[in-house]
Amino acid sequence: MGTTLTAGDLAALISRCTGVTVTDEQVGDAGVTFTDLGIDSLGVLGVVAELQRGHGAPADADICPEHSPRELLALLPPPRDVPGHTDNEITIAAPLDLVWSTTNDVEGWPRLFSEYASVEVLERDGDRVVMRLTTHPDDQGRVWSWVSERVADPATRTVTARRLETGPFEHMRLRWTYHETAEGVRLRWVQDFAMKPDAPVDDAAMTRRINHNSGVQLARIKQLVEERACTAP
Repeated sequence: MGTTLTAGDLAALISRCTGVTVTDEQVGDAGVTFTDLGIDSLGVLGVVAELQRGHGAPADADICPEHSPRELLALLPPPRDVPGHTDNEITIAAPLDLVWSTTNDVEGWPRLFSEYASVEVLERDGDRVVMRLTTHPDDQGRVWSWVSERVADPATRTVTARRLETGPFEHMRLRWTYHETAEGVRLRWVQDFAMKPDAPVDDAAMTRRINHNSGVQLARIKQLVEERACTAP
């Protein structure tokens, strides 16, 4: 069975297959063709073959460089209903390299995020990290801990992650994207999840919690990174 891709997922896949950096905005623009992106017919064939292998693209997909990535995205299975979904972002007035390196230094997360008491790296393979996250006690004195997998792609400035120990979640998947703008780096967090039937909160309640906490953590990251940018030599 194929898996549904977002514009950001397809952008990362095209970048990985062709070596050409592509953004989710470009994938979403029907007027941007593969030719415009500098991708030739061989590159398009490689992308289509990858989508046919694991993402449900039809075997007879007839895509050429004059087509747009958006047209290719339209051939994929329609999006499934996702019980829980959040989308939060903030713009950080700091160089992209500094924002990227600081937010992907997982060992430094207890200083960056107010919620984490510790991060233990269990596995590291290039840009893939498996780690155990442990929180500070919550208002009721409870400490939460789980294992997550995180894969960073420096070429596309994207990160994908998922919980391996899901706890109250049926699943939890995350995607971080970084885009340079005139005002700074736009850091965006997208999370898709579903709660187990016996979880203490439902999907709607967890959505509210994640949206609130994401706002708190993004504001903290913005402040700390911008302060670091001001003091950097």
